Amino acid sequence: MENQTIEITSQAQSAFIEMLSAEFIAQTGVGVYAYLTPLAINSLFSQYLQHREPLRAFTKHYVKTVLV
Repeated sequence: MENQTIEITSQAQSAFIEMLSAEFIAQTGVGVYAYLTPLAINSLFSQYLQHREPLRAFTKHYVKTVLV
């Protein structure tokens, strides 16, 4: 059961990074790693899990706050 939880979390984190990078590319032309370190992205993923907001809405809002 624990391995299944880890796999789900890993898949969710991968989807999160892909969506976040896609939003950065759409807004700036470069991916997320041009703006954030892997550690910062991991921290942001933890914040996302706590907010229970749809992934697309969370990433759009976050990228807007970074670019302001």
